[in-house]
Amino acid sequence: MRLVLALEDGLNVAACDRLLARLPNDQAAGQEEITIDLQAAAFIEPYGAACLCLAAQRLAGQHRRLVIVLPSHANARATAGQIGLAAALRPWAELRNLPPGQETRDERGSTLPLSPIRSRSDVQAIVGYLVSQAQQRLGFDTGDVLDASKVVSELCYNVVDHSQAEGLAVAQILRDRQGQRYISLAVVDAGVGIRASLAGRHPEAAQWRHGEAIQRALGGLSSRSSGGGAGLRSIHAVVRRYGGRLAIRSGDERLAVSAERQPRTLAGAWFPGAQVGISFSQR
Repeated sequence: MRLVLALEDGLNVAACDRLLARLPNDQAAGQEEITIDLQAAAFIEPYGAACLCLAAQRLAGQHRRLVIVLPSHANARATAGQIGLAAALRPWAELRNLPPGQETRDERGSTLPLSPIRSRSDVQAIVGYLVSQAQQRLGFDTGDVLDASKVVSELCYNVVDHSQAEGLAVAQILRDRQGQRYISLAVVDAGVGIRASLAGRHPEAAQWRHGEAIQRALGGLSSRSSGGGAGLRSIHAVVRRYGGRLAIRSGDERLAVSAERQPRTLAGAWFPGAQVGISFSQR
């Protein structure tokens, strides 16, 4: 079985949806080799890299032989080096088209490499990275930083407190077509997912679609006995205020939120856990 990204495509949210849709499920017969060929990928986004790592780990857990062909495009290859993609994938896959040497970073300290989320101290390190970059590179003032860090800490603490699995985070400072900086951050896990997490305290949630569960969580519904969800409840306003984008995937649906349009729920293939990508633009 061979999974190939189209020529000049990139590893982003849409590409991850296509990739996950083609993965074999746990009950699929056979132990065939699976190749994920990224050679033609022109770029790699943090969300795409983190989801690829989850997919590789899941396939390895199915005792399948996995081969991943790394990108040849200079931009994608540089990003892979900066975020430590090869090192993160090496335990789960045979890697091909490896770069001849370690890529250098274009902006010192602007990258959070693929990092595990196992404890609350890991969350504090991720939020600390966000705060420093938002102040130094995005021009955020104290109120801006508080808004952004509230959202990101809420997402990360959900992994530690509710996912029942280890998570993964990665972030980069990038530039858009107008040359403006923005921070792109992904927080992912392959745990129980948002619906099951909510159902532990709200049994009726077990009957909801995954997209409805995501929307209820964004509306403030929490699986914490003491309440919570303040960061998620205000997330749409925060994304609009900072020209950002948000993708939350859980189960077989993904909610897309952006500054330009109303939230949209998109159907996809089932995958465990919750995968979140979020961006904030330079002020």
